[in-house]
Amino acid sequence: MANHCYNYALLEGSKEMLDLLESRLKEATTEQSHLWYETLFTVLGKEKEEGDTYDLFGSKWFEADWSRLSDTSASLSGSSAWSPVLPFYHKLSEIYGLNITADYEEAGMDFGGWFSVNKGVITRDVSVSYEEFLWENNEDYAIERFIDDISNGYYSSINKIMEHKYWNRLSQADKKIAISSFNEYNS
Repeated sequence: MANHCYNYALLEGSKEMLDLLESRLKEATTEQSHLWYETLFTVLGKEKEEGDTYDLFGSKWFEADWSRLSDTSASLSGSSAWSPVLPFYHKLSEIYGLNITADYEEAGMDFGGWFSVNKGVITRDVSVSYEEFLWENNEDYAIERFIDDISNGYYSSINKIMEHKYWNRLSQADKKIAISSFNEYNS
């Protein structure tokens, strides 16, 4: 069973608010390489409050990787325990007046999704299966995985391959590779 949910977020807002967030992130991670229950409150600029860490932040820890992209944009991404840090992103958006666009994925627990929040108002919150997430977020990689699965004998017939939910999204060249891979495995 997997333990890491990968979170990717683009944060946009005023220079002053991103500067403040950046300084609080640095303060919160001086002793450790990742954020956890108490240090997440530091990043929010709030006193510690009681509550379930998953309800408050979405996860019990977050290996946050901060990167400043410009004066008014940054990325805050990294792995978290078991589930995405959507409540944390929501609080960041609300406190710092940010527009946050995020996606997340966890192959072992079979989910991925998209989340957007603008100044504390959630504008998108969609969770799907990991396979569907891959096909929507990184089709080239999804096709590569599909063909690898065929090459490794995960399909019992050509008909099963052609019944795959995303078969019609493959190019003619990829379909030929898929069928050739099946025939090669079964020869």
